[in-house]
Amino acid sequence: MLAVVTQSPGVMVVDEVPEPGPPGPQDVIIRPEVVGICGSDIHVYSGDIGALSGASNFFPRVQGHEFSAVVEQTGKDCPGGVKAGDRVAVWPLHGCGRCYPCRVGRANACVALELVGIHTDGGLQQLLSVPASQVFTAGDLDAESAAFVEPMSIAVHALDRADIRAGQQAVILGAGPIGLATLMAATAAGARVMTTDPVAARRDLAGAVGAENVAWGSDDELLDEVRKWTRRKGPPRVIDTTGDPAALALATAMVCSAGRVVVVGMSAVAAPLRSGVFPEKEIDVVGSSCQTAGDFRTAVRLVRSHREAIATLFSHRFPLTQARAAIECVASSQPDVVKVLITLGS
Repeated sequence: MLAVVTQSPGVMVVDEVPEPGPPGPQDVIIRPEVVGICGSDIHVYSGDIGALSGASNFFPRVQGHEFSAVVEQTGKDCPGGVKAGDRVAVWPLHGCGRCYPCRVGRANACVALELVGIHTDGGLQQLLSVPASQVFTAGDLDAESAAFVEPMSIAVHALDRADIRAGQQAVILGAGPIGLATLMAATAAGARVMTTDPVAARRDLAGAVGAENVAWGSDDELLDEVRKWTRRKGPPRVIDTTGDPAALALATAMVCSAGRVVVVGMSAVAAPLRSGVFPEKEIDVVGSSCQTAGDFRTAVRLVRSHREAIATLFSHRFPLTQARAAIECVASSQPDVVKVLITLGS
Protein backbone atom coordinates (compact mmCIF):
# COMPACT_ATOMS: atom_id res chain seq x y z
CA MET A 1 0.00 0.00 0.00
CA LEU A 2 1.03 3.63 -0.46
CA ALA A 3 2.33 5.79 2.37
CA VAL A 4 4.09 9.12 2.61
CA VAL A 5 7.24 8.67 4.71
CA THR A 6 9.26 11.53 6.20
CA GLN A 7 12.67 9.85 6.12
CA SER A 8 14.68 12.70 7.66
CA PRO A 9 14.29 16.47 8.06
CA GLY A 10 13.00 17.88 4.77
CA VAL A 11 13.01 14.49 3.03
CA MET A 12 9.52 13.12 2.31
CA VAL A 13 8.83 10.33 -0.18
CA VAL A 14 5.83 8.37 -1.45
CA ASP A 15 6.63 4.70 -0.98
CA GLU A 16 5.13 1.22 -0.83
CA VAL A 17 4.91 -0.09 2.74
CA PRO A 18 3.47 -3.34 4.14
CA GLU A 19 -0.21 -3.40 5.04
CA PRO A 20 -1.02 -3.84 8.73
CA GLY A 21 -1.68 -7.36 9.92
CA PRO A 22 -4.96 -8.46 11.52
CA PRO A 23 -6.13 -6.09 14.26
CA GLY A 24 -5.33 -6.85 17.87
CA PRO A 25 -8.27 -7.83 20.11
CA GLN A 26 -9.07 -4.21 21.00
CA ASP A 27 -7.74 -2.52 17.85
CA VAL A 28 -9.28 -1.43 14.59
CA ILE A 29 -7.91 -1.25 11.07
CA ILE A 30 -8.89 2.08 9.53
CA ARG A 31 -8.64 3.61 6.06
CA PRO A 32 -7.73 7.32 6.29
CA GLU A 33 -9.81 9.63 4.08
CA VAL A 34 -8.69 13.21 4.80
CA VAL A 35 -5.64 14.45 6.71
CA GLY A 36 -5.28 18.03 7.92
CA ILE A 37 -1.84 19.64 8.12
CA CYS A 38 -0.92 21.83 11.09
CA GLY A 39 2.07 23.55 12.65
CA SER A 40 3.34 20.48 14.50
CA ASP A 41 3.56 18.66 11.16
CA ILE A 42 5.91 21.43 10.01
CA HIS A 43 8.02 20.96 13.15
CA VAL A 44 8.39 17.22 12.45
CA TYR A 45 9.00 17.66 8.71
CA SER A 46 11.68 20.29 9.30
CA GLY A 47 13.32 18.46 12.20
CA ASP A 48 12.45 21.23 14.67
CA ILE A 49 11.50 18.66 17.27
CA GLY A 50 12.59 20.89 20.15
CA ALA A 51 9.09 22.39 19.94
CA LEU A 52 7.53 18.98 20.57
CA SER A 53 7.62 16.59 23.50
CA GLY A 54 8.52 12.94 23.60
CA ALA A 55 11.01 10.94 21.54
CA SER A 56 14.24 12.59 20.48
CA ASN A 57 14.25 10.88 17.08
CA PHE A 58 11.07 10.89 15.01
CA PHE A 59 12.41 9.43 11.76
CA PRO A 60 11.41 7.69 9.62
CA ARG A 61 7.80 8.65 10.27
CA VAL A 62 4.44 8.52 8.50
CA GLN A 63 2.95 11.84 9.56
CA GLY A 64 -0.70 12.87 9.93
CA HIS A 65 -2.38 13.26 13.32
CA GLU A 66 -5.60 15.13 12.49
CA PHE A 67 -7.62 12.92 10.19
CA SER A 68 -10.85 11.14 9.41
CA ALA A 69 -11.06 7.49 8.41
CA VAL A 70 -13.40 4.59 7.72
CA VAL A 71 -13.25 1.47 9.87
CA GLU A 72 -12.23 -1.53 7.77
CA GLN A 73 -11.94 -4.24 10.42
CA THR A 74 -12.42 -4.54 14.19
CA GLY A 75 -10.67 -6.74 16.73
CA LYS A 76 -12.62 -9.49 18.42
CA ASP A 77 -12.81 -7.71 21.80
CA CYS A 78 -13.52 -4.18 20.58
CA PRO A 79 -16.11 -2.27 22.61
CA GLY A 80 -19.52 -1.81 21.07
CA GLY A 81 -20.39 1.27 19.11
CA VAL A 82 -17.68 0.99 16.45
CA LYS A 83 -18.19 -1.26 13.44
CA ALA A 84 -16.80 -1.78 9.97
CA GLY A 85 -17.96 0.94 7.58
CA ASP A 86 -18.22 3.67 10.23
CA ARG A 87 -16.62 7.03 9.51
CA VAL A 88 -14.53 8.05 12.51
CA ALA A 89 -12.41 10.90 13.77
CA VAL A 90 -9.14 9.72 15.32
CA TRP A 91 -8.06 10.89 18.77
CA PRO A 92 -4.30 10.68 18.32
CA LEU A 93 -3.24 10.67 21.97
CA HIS A 94 -1.97 7.77 24.04
CA GLY A 95 -0.64 8.16 27.60
CA CYS A 96 1.54 5.73 29.53
CA GLY A 97 -1.02 5.28 32.31
CA ARG A 98 1.66 5.27 35.02
CA CYS A 99 3.06 8.81 35.44
CA TYR A 100 1.56 11.42 37.74
CA PRO A 101 -0.48 13.23 35.02
CA CYS A 102 -1.98 9.92 33.87
CA ARG A 103 -2.80 8.88 37.43
CA VAL A 104 -4.70 12.12 38.08
CA GLY A 105 -6.71 11.87 34.84
CA ARG A 106 -4.59 14.20 32.70
CA ALA A 107 -3.05 11.82 30.19
CA ASN A 108 -2.89 14.71 27.72
CA ALA A 109 0.11 15.93 29.78
CA CYS A 110 1.72 12.47 30.05
CA VAL A 111 5.50 12.60 30.42
CA ALA A 112 5.78 9.77 27.86
CA LEU A 113 3.00 11.03 25.59
CA GLU A 114 2.63 9.33 22.21
CA LEU A 115 0.75 10.99 19.38
CA VAL A 116 -0.30 9.16 16.24
CA GLY A 117 1.46 10.81 13.31
CA ILE A 118 4.20 12.32 15.46
CA HIS A 119 5.59 9.66 17.81
CA THR A 120 4.01 6.72 15.93
CA ASP A 121 2.96 6.39 12.30
CA GLY A 122 -0.15 8.30 11.31
CA GLY A 123 -2.73 9.03 8.67
CA LEU A 124 -0.68 9.62 5.51
CA GLN A 125 -1.07 5.99 4.45
CA GLN A 126 -3.83 3.88 3.03
CA LEU A 127 -4.37 1.67 6.09
CA LEU A 128 -3.27 1.65 9.72
CA SER A 129 -4.10 0.01 13.03
CA VAL A 130 -5.06 2.02 16.11
CA PRO A 131 -6.68 1.15 19.45
CA ALA A 132 -10.47 1.21 19.27
CA SER A 133 -10.44 3.60 22.24
CA GLN A 134 -8.90 6.24 19.96
CA VAL A 135 -11.64 6.37 17.32
CA PHE A 136 -14.89 8.32 17.71
CA THR A 137 -17.80 7.82 15.35
CA ALA A 138 -18.47 10.92 13.26
CA GLY A 139 -22.11 10.24 12.47
CA ASP A 140 -23.30 12.19 9.45
CA LEU A 141 -20.16 14.34 9.15
CA ASP A 142 -18.44 14.38 5.79
CA ALA A 143 -14.79 13.30 5.66
CA GLU A 144 -13.37 16.84 5.61
CA SER A 145 -15.42 18.02 8.56
CA ALA A 146 -14.55 14.87 10.52
CA ALA A 147 -10.84 15.62 9.98
CA PHE A 148 -11.38 18.95 11.76
CA VAL A 149 -12.54 17.28 14.99
CA GLU A 150 -8.96 16.98 16.23
CA PRO A 151 -8.11 20.71 15.92
CA MET A 152 -11.51 21.55 17.40
CA SER A 153 -10.69 19.33 20.38
CA ILE A 154 -7.53 21.40 20.96
CA ALA A 155 -9.80 24.45 21.17
CA VAL A 156 -12.21 22.71 23.55
CA HIS A 157 -9.36 21.84 25.91
CA ALA A 158 -7.98 25.38 25.76
CA LEU A 159 -11.37 26.75 26.81
CA ASP A 160 -11.53 24.26 29.66
CA ARG A 161 -8.13 25.50 30.83
CA ALA A 162 -9.40 29.06 30.48
CA ASP A 163 -12.49 28.29 32.57
CA ILE A 164 -14.42 30.41 30.09
CA ARG A 165 -17.89 31.60 31.07
CA ALA A 166 -20.87 33.00 29.20
CA GLY A 167 -20.65 36.76 28.81
CA GLN A 168 -16.91 36.97 29.47
CA GLN A 169 -14.70 38.96 27.14
CA ALA A 170 -11.79 36.99 25.75
CA VAL A 171 -8.99 37.94 23.37
CA ILE A 172 -7.70 35.17 21.10
CA LEU A 173 -4.25 35.85 19.71
CA GLY A 174 -4.01 34.30 16.25
CA ALA A 175 -6.60 33.43 13.60
CA GLY A 176 -5.01 30.32 12.17
CA PRO A 177 -7.00 27.06 12.22
CA ILE A 178 -6.58 26.57 16.00
CA GLY A 179 -7.35 30.22 16.73
CA LEU A 180 -10.46 30.10 14.56
CA ALA A 181 -11.57 26.81 16.14
CA THR A 182 -11.08 28.37 19.57
CA LEU A 183 -13.13 31.36 18.48
CA MET A 184 -16.03 29.13 17.38
CA ALA A 185 -15.89 27.09 20.57
CA ALA A 186 -15.71 30.23 22.73
CA THR A 187 -18.69 31.90 21.07
CA ALA A 188 -20.63 28.64 21.35
CA ALA A 189 -19.94 28.87 25.10
CA GLY A 190 -21.38 32.39 25.15
CA ALA A 191 -18.11 34.33 25.36
CA ARG A 192 -17.52 37.65 23.60
CA VAL A 193 -14.37 37.38 21.53
CA MET A 194 -11.81 39.73 20.02
CA THR A 195 -9.33 38.14 17.62
CA THR A 196 -5.95 39.49 16.54
CA ASP A 197 -3.97 38.42 13.49
CA PRO A 198 -1.56 40.10 11.06
CA VAL A 199 -3.29 38.65 7.97
CA ALA A 200 -6.32 40.63 6.81
CA ALA A 201 -7.98 37.60 5.19
CA ARG A 202 -7.79 35.69 8.46
CA ARG A 203 -9.23 38.63 10.37
CA ASP A 204 -12.09 38.64 7.88
CA LEU A 205 -12.64 34.92 8.51
CA ALA A 206 -12.65 35.55 12.26
CA GLY A 207 -15.33 38.20 11.84
CA ALA A 208 -17.37 35.88 9.64
CA VAL A 209 -17.33 33.00 12.15
CA GLY A 210 -18.20 35.00 15.25
CA ALA A 211 -15.57 37.46 16.47
CA GLU A 212 -17.11 40.60 17.95
CA ASN A 213 -13.98 42.58 17.14
CA VAL A 214 -10.81 41.98 15.10
CA ALA A 215 -7.57 43.95 15.21
CA TRP A 216 -3.93 44.16 14.27
CA GLY A 217 -1.07 46.60 14.78
CA SER A 218 1.90 47.19 17.04
CA ASP A 219 1.72 45.92 20.62
CA ASP A 220 0.81 49.42 21.80
CA GLU A 221 -1.92 49.70 19.16
CA LEU A 222 -3.35 46.32 20.09
CA LEU A 223 -3.34 47.23 23.79
CA ASP A 224 -5.21 50.43 22.96
CA GLU A 225 -7.79 48.46 20.93
CA VAL A 226 -8.26 45.98 23.78
CA ARG A 227 -8.67 48.78 26.32
CA LYS A 228 -11.32 50.44 24.17
CA TRP A 229 -13.16 47.17 23.66
CA THR A 230 -13.15 46.35 27.38
CA ARG A 231 -13.77 49.93 28.53
CA ARG A 232 -10.26 50.03 29.99
CA LYS A 233 -10.90 47.03 32.25
CA GLY A 234 -8.88 44.48 30.28
CA PRO A 235 -10.26 41.05 29.28
CA PRO A 236 -10.56 38.35 31.97
CA ARG A 237 -9.21 35.79 29.49
CA VAL A 238 -6.48 35.86 26.82
CA ILE A 239 -5.72 32.74 24.77
CA ASP A 240 -2.52 32.60 22.73
CA THR A 241 -2.67 30.26 19.74
CA THR A 242 0.19 31.82 17.78
CA GLY A 243 3.31 29.91 18.81
CA ASP A 244 5.11 33.27 18.84
CA PRO A 245 7.12 33.53 22.10
CA ALA A 246 6.75 37.33 22.06
CA ALA A 247 2.97 36.93 22.32
CA LEU A 248 3.21 35.86 25.97
CA ALA A 249 4.39 39.29 27.09
CA LEU A 250 1.57 40.91 25.11
CA ALA A 251 -0.98 38.51 26.61
CA THR A 252 0.11 39.26 30.18
CA ALA A 253 -0.07 42.99 29.45
CA MET A 254 -3.56 42.65 27.97
CA VAL A 255 -5.26 40.48 30.57
CA CYS A 256 -6.98 42.15 33.49
CA SER A 257 -5.76 41.78 37.07
CA ALA A 258 -6.79 38.40 38.50
CA GLY A 259 -7.37 37.22 34.91
CA ARG A 260 -6.03 34.17 33.12
CA VAL A 261 -3.76 33.62 30.12
CA VAL A 262 -3.85 30.27 28.31
CA VAL A 263 -0.89 29.29 26.13
CA VAL A 264 -1.76 26.89 23.31
CA GLY A 265 0.81 27.72 20.61
CA MET A 266 4.12 25.83 20.83
CA SER A 267 7.67 27.12 20.42
CA ALA A 268 11.17 26.05 21.42
CA VAL A 269 12.27 29.69 21.76
CA ALA A 270 12.53 31.44 25.13
CA ALA A 271 9.85 34.07 25.78
CA PRO A 272 10.98 37.60 26.73
CA LEU A 273 8.90 38.46 29.77
CA ARG A 274 8.96 40.79 32.77
CA SER A 275 8.34 38.58 35.79
CA GLY A 276 6.96 41.42 37.91
CA VAL A 277 3.70 41.33 35.98
CA PHE A 278 2.69 38.15 37.84
CA PRO A 279 2.63 39.50 41.40
CA GLU A 280 1.49 42.95 40.26
CA LYS A 281 -1.64 41.63 38.56
CA GLU A 282 -1.91 38.23 40.29
CA ILE A 283 -2.71 36.57 36.99
CA ASP A 284 -2.83 32.88 36.16
CA VAL A 285 -0.79 31.68 33.18
CA VAL A 286 -1.56 28.08 32.22
CA GLY A 287 -0.57 25.78 29.41
CA SER A 288 -2.97 23.74 27.30
CA SER A 289 -1.71 20.43 25.92
CA CYS A 290 -3.58 18.42 23.30
CA GLN A 291 -6.97 17.17 24.52
CA THR A 292 -8.76 14.58 26.64
CA ALA A 293 -11.23 11.97 25.45
CA GLY A 294 -14.03 14.13 26.85
CA ASP A 295 -12.76 17.12 24.87
CA PHE A 296 -12.79 14.97 21.75
CA ARG A 297 -16.43 13.96 22.26
CA THR A 298 -17.39 17.60 22.76
CA ALA A 299 -15.46 18.52 19.61
CA VAL A 300 -17.48 16.05 17.52
CA ARG A 301 -20.66 17.83 18.62
CA LEU A 302 -19.20 21.29 17.95
CA VAL A 303 -18.03 20.35 14.46
CA ARG A 304 -21.50 19.00 13.67
CA SER A 305 -23.09 22.30 14.69
CA HIS A 306 -20.47 24.46 12.93
CA ARG A 307 -19.80 22.41 9.80
CA GLU A 308 -20.77 25.18 7.36
CA ALA A 309 -18.47 27.72 9.02
CA ILE A 310 -15.68 25.16 9.26
CA ALA A 311 -15.94 24.43 5.53
CA THR A 312 -14.92 28.05 4.85
CA LEU A 313 -11.54 27.38 6.50
CA PHE A 314 -10.50 24.68 4.01
CA SER A 315 -8.32 26.67 1.64
CA HIS A 316 -6.17 24.09 -0.16
CA ARG A 317 -6.48 20.40 -1.03
CA PHE A 318 -3.78 18.01 -2.24
CA PRO A 319 -3.77 14.29 -3.12
CA LEU A 320 -1.65 11.88 -1.08
CA THR A 321 1.05 11.81 -3.74
CA GLN A 322 1.54 15.58 -3.29
CA ALA A 323 1.84 15.52 0.51
CA ARG A 324 5.19 17.32 0.41
CA ALA A 325 3.62 20.17 -1.55
CA ALA A 326 0.86 20.33 1.08
CA ILE A 327 3.42 20.60 3.90
CA GLU A 328 5.33 23.29 2.03
CA CYS A 329 2.07 25.15 1.36
CA VAL A 330 1.45 25.42 5.10
CA ALA A 331 5.07 26.35 5.78
CA SER A 332 4.90 29.16 3.19
CA SER A 333 2.57 31.20 5.44
CA GLN A 334 0.94 32.76 2.39
CA PRO A 335 -2.06 35.00 3.22
CA ASP A 336 -4.57 32.72 1.50
CA VAL A 337 -3.44 29.58 3.36
CA VAL A 338 -5.71 28.59 6.24
CA LYS A 339 -6.40 24.86 6.59
CA VAL A 340 -4.64 22.57 4.14
CA LEU A 341 -6.07 19.09 3.55
CA ILE A 342 -4.63 15.95 1.99
CA THR A 343 -7.24 13.64 0.48
CA LEU A 344 -6.51 9.95 0.14
CA GLY A 345 -9.32 9.08 -2.27
CA SER A 346 -11.16 5.80 -2.38
